[in-house]
Amino acid sequence: MRSKSHQIPSFVPEALSKAWFAAFAIGSVALVLLVVCQILLILDRVLSVWTKVGTGIAVFAVLVLSVQWLQITNGQAGGFRLRESSKKHTVTITWRASISPVVGYNLYRSVTPGINYVKINTVPIQGVTFTDSTVENGVTYYYVARAVDPRGVESANSKETSAAIPQK
Repeated sequence: MRSKSHQIPSFVPEALSKAWFAAFAIGSVALVLLVVCQILLILDRVLSVWTKVGTGIAVFAVLVLSVQWLQITNGQAGGFRLRESSKKHTVTITWRASISPVVGYNLYRSVTPGINYVKINTVPIQGVTFTDSTVENGVTYYYVARAVDPRGVESANSKETSAAIPQK
């Protein structure tokens, strides 16, 4: 099993300085003014319902993101997580070759030991090694291989092997 580590730059200060306190104070006043303006917009009978709904959604989004930013900058876990677009881990599985004539192998994976295997290759694998690059962090996978004969018939499962993918 191989893993790659990618560093994501932090936009969170190490300690809250006077400048950060001023940013919180100014941001808090701006948020209060934003909410007051939204209340006034709702009470205005000239504006359409869709304008009121649109600005309400925008104000709500700003409030949620502000709370998120406040939590993160105070060292608390935020409610939203960014998900990296590329997988960090892969699992390389190797098995013994069959002594019978085969056209390849099918590899099956499950998250439950001994049951619910799902084939992860689209065509029979040539050779006795496969790299699974579709694994998720923090999950343990269970693998079995099956030999495929020239008529397309699969053998019984190989001995099961497992791989625990780290959280990061």
